[in-house]
Amino acid sequence: MEVLKADLRLIEQELPQGTCQVDLVDSNLFHWEVALSGPEGTPYRGGTFRFWLWFPVEYPEKAPRLKCLTPMYHCNIDRNGSVCLDMDHELLQLKVAGPDPEVEQSSRSSAYCIVQALLSLFAAPVPENALVPDAGRSLWRQWRRRY
Repeated sequence: MEVLKADLRLIEQELPQGTCQVDLVDSNLFHWEVALSGPEGTPYRGGTFRFWLWFPVEYPEKAPRLKCLTPMYHCNIDRNGSVCLDMDHELLQLKVAGPDPEVEQSSRSSAYCIVQALLSLFAAPVPENALVPDAGRSLWRQWRRRY
């Protein structure tokens, strides 16, 4: 529970005001509703996109589940709200320094890194991992400007 509280504080401290708003669903620390603002310079600018994150009791050893609540046209987010993110990927892991600087850093799942990855998907979709083949193939690869 302390790790989850620390992740929430990190999000609040590190992300620019207006980029991300986290609300606890039914005051439950293990169920977040995350509202992300569409980044400037993307087709999603000006929009607000909501996601649910469910954290297991075993967090951070076990990764959270994720669902997009806002319908959108995106090659990595389908109409059911499934999001194509490899929750075990090293980019979604936070490097944690131990008390001894001589000891190698460890890593763990990080809600902060997951939120950063979602923001990155708005600016840089990954058509190679498309959940929506039409969006990945047609619009992203062939007509990127239109996408």
